Amino acid sequence: TLRRGCFMMKKLLIFLLTALMLIVSGCGSSDKSSSTTSTQSTTPKITLEQKKQASAEVMRILTAMPQETDEVEKLTWYKPYEGQIQPHDAIHWYAGKKGDLVWMRAQIINFTSDVGWVFWDKLIFSTSERNWEYQIKDCFAGQTGGGKRTQVVYGGKYEMLDVPFDEIQEGYRLFVTGKNPILRLQGKEHYYDYRLTESDINHLQTGIYVYDQLKVCDNKIVQ
Repeated sequence: TLRRGCFMMKKLLIFLLTALMLIVSGCGSSDKSSSTTSTQSTTPKITLEQKKQASAEVMRILTAMPQETDEVEKLTWYKPYEGQIQPHDAIHWYAGKKGDLVWMRAQIINFTSDVGWVFWDKLIFSTSERNWEYQIKDCFAGQTGGGKRTQVVYGGKYEMLDVPFDEIQEGYRLFVTGKNPILRLQGKEHYYDYRLTESDINHLQTGIYVYDQLKVCDNKIVQ
């Protein structure tokens, strides 16, 4: 009788533990499902009208800029200057458009008339509040690769960087929100500091606005 009583107690204990595990498991699944549903319901959905408005804003700004069109490639570039790169320091953004697709690029220009080279391969975006660094990828001796190139012209020489806007947009955002913006072009042995002007800041603010609008319409112009 004692053995039978112990056996029944074991069966009851196993039954209770199994029931408890099922209850806990069910609660966890319910919470997870509820959490997922809550997350999905709070994610705002971009409407077609919002995409059209963002597209209109992008084209309003781009069509006001100097344009260069390749009739063979059916490609148009929208740049802040006409013709060749100007012989002075500058921090730019520009955009390309092919069909309905639009993309942005960032361009850093360093022009000097002396004989010395910095051969910079790192950018330090600095404000009074903080700084942000960008190391040029696969750049050989600060001269070529990763979007960096050098060029000797009559009266001086260029060191230039041309990369997708995505890669350094964080540095651009830092400049337009901070005080005393300085761009340091850092090489292995030398560096050069460029202090941004009010015109530079206004130009970058416009670029960031265009970039954010393109995110709304997925980099495609919606009519």
